Amino acid sequence: MPEKFNIITLFSRNFQRKFTTEEEQLILSSFSKETFTRKERVFMNGDANTKHFFIESGLMRLFLIDKSGREFNILFAKEHQVIGDLITPEPTNFNLEAIEKTTAYSISENNLSVLMNSLSLSQKTNPNSSIRKSYINIQKRLVSILTNTAEENYILFKERYPDLIQRLPQYHVASYLGITAEFLSKIIAKSIKK
Repeated sequence: MPEKFNIITLFSRNFQRKFTTEEEQLILSSFSKETFTRKERVFMNGDANTKHFFIESGLMRLFLIDKSGREFNILFAKEHQVIGDLITPEPTNFNLEAIEKTTAYSISENNLSVLMNSLSLSQKTNPNSSIRKSYINIQKRLVSILTNTAEENYILFKERYPDLIQRLPQYHVASYLGITAEFLSKIIAKSIKK
């Protein structure tokens, strides 16, 4: 069973309420604890993705692979964040991989719906929910890629995620920004000179 702090705290923050002991037990029993090794694929393009992952420790990435085999990082998630394909349970277009050894609590889309109904909760009504924040971050990222230069996007990435700059290999950051690792190296060298 998941540790109380992680899931209960996450739900309390997301829904801005305290839960009874019975509700806490219901929340805890709805999740499964999973551990993934570094570079382990959690799901791949074409899989019927049916889970959301609440990360206790570690770092994961959601990414696409184009027809030529090139990878494009879409989203990173670290401790106390949620990741998965929101279009469950349809076959996913994404791949999910642990970048570091990761411990996460998973819940199926069906169990999440049952849990939300049992607790009379709604993701729609809470602007601070983790799933909603993930969706908003993806939208912001899309706008940023379409409207900013690669250098501006790198600066924004450093400002928004200073801890990830230290944790991610440079090629993952480059993929997230939609540029090559070589071009990112030039941007970094240029910013150091300034």
